[in-house]
Amino acid sequence: MPGISHILLWAAWAIVAAAAAYLMLAAAGIAAHRARRGPGWASPPAVTVLKPLCGIEDGLEAALRSFLSQQANASLHYVFGVADPADPALALARRVAADYPGCRIDFIVDPRTHGANPKVGNLINMAVVGLGEVVVMSDDDIIAPPGSLQALIDGLAVPGVGAVTSLYRARPGAAAGAIGRLGALFIDGWFLPMAVLHARLAPLAVTYGPLTAIRRDVLERAGGLAALADNLSDDAELGRLVRAQGCTIAFAPMVVETLANDRSLSDLFSHELRWARTVRGLDPIGYLASVITHPGPIPLLLAVCSPGLASFGALLGLIGLRWMLVGLTARRFGRSFAPPGPLTLWARDQLCFAVWLAGCVVKRVEWRGRRLTVGSGALLESGARTRPVA
Repeated sequence: MPGISHILLWAAWAIVAAAAAYLMLAAAGIAAHRARRGPGWASPPAVTVLKPLCGIEDGLEAALRSFLSQQANASLHYVFGVADPADPALALARRVAADYPGCRIDFIVDPRTHGANPKVGNLINMAVVGLGEVVVMSDDDIIAPPGSLQALIDGLAVPGVGAVTSLYRARPGAAAGAIGRLGALFIDGWFLPMAVLHARLAPLAVTYGPLTAIRRDVLERAGGLAALADNLSDDAELGRLVRAQGCTIAFAPMVVETLANDRSLSDLFSHELRWARTVRGLDPIGYLASVITHPGPIPLLLAVCSPGLASFGALLGLIGLRWMLVGLTARRFGRSFAPPGPLTLWARDQLCFAVWLAGCVVKRVEWRGRRLTVGSGALLESGARTRPVA
């Protein structure tokens, strides 16, 4: 019988081979990706745009202006919400809104909680103003290019489509420095190709928190926003509820940007660990298999433990394939920061692997100063607040 060392060696080769196959498939998916523009509505719909706010970060003003300056063939109603009346984001949003007197804007200040997910609790409080035929939900740190809101709304006019969601890339905050660029690199080089590939291999089953539009009647039949209140991955749960009604989810034709503002390695690690633990809660088996998307030190260990042309070639080949994929993704979707070199990509893969490994064992994550326990299906249990919300 083969010894343990031989079994580990075979496992390492299997992971390396699967990682190479994944990178090539992801590159093919990026090259083939096309999101079609919807036909538009016969008459302009009433659209409610919900923007939950929590703290100020670098680029927030530009993000808010990118939405309030949108032109759309629809009746737009913007709703900004905070839990704390002293939240500086509220004052900033009011100041920005004053520059857009033609926009219909409401501000909701409500500290009530509804379940363990603080963002969804904010959304529930904001919904008291009433919702239009189309409900758009967007994180506060999203920069939307001109025309993206119209394209999002038009996609819901396709028969059978219950929700339209946007892919996103990252824009590092000016003050975030190298850590911000490192966080942005994960979104652009790891998350974005994986999201595109998943949607090509199977019908799109999730929505993405940065920017999603849903028909109000579909949301109501799903149980409303309250149905999301205890889920860490409220966007994945929303996608599941849409699909459960027999509706499809479509990609919007335009890509938006999310701000990458983590300023320390520990903050970045904690942020990405929350994402990783979310995925593990939703799909434990798939999470374990996802090591092939970021094999980290495994190719190097293979080259060290089994030196030879094949193992060193495999190591260099994976680095080259990742470099090719990141470059192809940037050409297809754009880039907001300087292109990384192969060694930077290899170092980023080590961090991705470390986050994945930690995600295999942790049960608690931090989210805006709250410590939360993640149960089966990424359900949340509230914990103590560890520090003031920024």
